Amino acid sequence: MSARRTVLLTGASGVVGRSILRENGADGPRIISAVHSAPIPEAAESAVSLDLTAERFGLDADSHAALVASVDTVIHSAGLTEWGLPAERYGPINVEGTRRVIEFAEQAGAAVHFMGTAFVAALAEDAPVPLGEENVCKNYIRSKHRAEQLLRDSGLPHTVFRPTNLIGDSTTGWTSQGQIVQLMSDWLGRGRAPFVPVHPGIRMDFVPQDLLAKAVLRAIELGDEQGEFWVTYGEEAMDVETCLQLLVKHAAGRGRSLNLPPLVNPDELAPDAIAKTPPLTRSYLSVLRDVSEVTRCSGGVLPSSMAELRDRYALPHVDGTAAYLAGLEYAAEHLG
Repeated sequence: MSARRTVLLTGASGVVGRSILRENGADGPRIISAVHSAPIPEAAESAVSLDLTAERFGLDADSHAALVASVDTVIHSAGLTEWGLPAERYGPINVEGTRRVIEFAEQAGAAVHFMGTAFVAALAEDAPVPLGEENVCKNYIRSKHRAEQLLRDSGLPHTVFRPTNLIGDSTTGWTSQGQIVQLMSDWLGRGRAPFVPVHPGIRMDFVPQDLLAKAVLRAIELGDEQGEFWVTYGEEAMDVETCLQLLVKHAAGRGRSLNLPPLVNPDELAPDAIAKTPPLTRSYLSVLRDVSEVTRCSGGVLPSSMAELRDRYALPHVDGTAAYLAGLEYAAEHLG
């Protein structure tokens, strides 16, 4: 077991960052939380205001040198995760921000633990079908793929954790803010979808955020400084029908009756089937279609390192359906 580390956590105010802070115990690493604007309730030890898009993170020379001298590990979780933006929007933080993190880590002699995305599987050379150029996720995925390449080329000791879409805490459902799974589930659970565009056989792969946080912290504890981990359920992930039945169960628990919308293969949709729906419906149906395409390009089931993570990092066996229901309950009570 390694000595206690001093970790710079970028993206500390985000969903992953705050989950890592919550999971970090008294015997865990000392975490310096990089903040940009909003305060972080979980940042109990120390915080520093950084701008990853600026030279020296926006610090003066002395402050930057002091940070370099104090840090031996970086968890790089900062990034623009919203889908559907022009490619140039992702460059400054997802790509150039990673480049600056690499420069910092080189000066500090620090290992980097990078938070990527399982969706890069859709860009693999052996992907069964190519990802469409108009896919709402593609520019985001490409930026994360490029960031991974920068790390590989740097020669720095590093790990890459590639989570699928994250949901709340596996037990309580807690999350610091709603994300696409919560928003989409609420919309579907209120009977707003006229149909669900999904490719046959794909899985709805959602992983509780605390499993990712536990894995990253355990890697640091063990001194692991290399490896690529797909933080997904893979073959264990629920199918679409199971996911929709859980939404029916959740709706019933809240006094609502939900009639399931039909499943439609996106490849068989009329060209204007989504375009002619109201704006919000059009947006959500487009996301469902395009995320389904990402999964299909990954073989229908995302790659998974869950067995390895359970074995090496002692991750608990968490029932994905129970965790999803806990997240639905938390979102209904606390996220509006």
